[in-house]
Amino acid sequence: MSDLLKNKAVLERYYEECLNKGNLDVIYEGAGDGHISHGTAPNGKEGVEHLKEWVRLQRASFPDLQVTVDDWILEGDKVVSRFTARGTHTGEPYEGVPPLGREFAVSGIVIDAFDDGLIVESWFSLDGLELAKQLGALG
Repeated sequence: MSDLLKNKAVLERYYEECLNKGNLDVIYEGAGDGHISHGTAPNGKEGVEHLKEWVRLQRASFPDLQVTVDDWILEGDKVVSRFTARGTHTGEPYEGVPPLGREFAVSGIVIDAFDDGLIVESWFSLDGLELAKQLGALG
């Protein structure tokens, strides 16, 4: 199996086990200790613990969160995933928005850079305005 396919497999496991099922310890299998995350916190946050906490917060707000990858692009040391995230806001408040039991479905893109089989840097982008509308944050 090529390195690109191995990197994709790391992400497939992360999406299924961590994001969709809530097994947060899977993060330690795929991300390096010095992982840098852009888009989940201002100016990029470092460390696998930040990534774990970010996923925990998503699942705490949306306990039924399901992320489906719609497209994969593999190039060099990077894997791009275009995804759709779906869930119901029945858990904790999200970004100050109280849980109203509203369902959402929004799209996004993540670019993950790998080094020696581990994710070392990620660029995350999601349609936050659409998410806010669907959660009822804009009235």
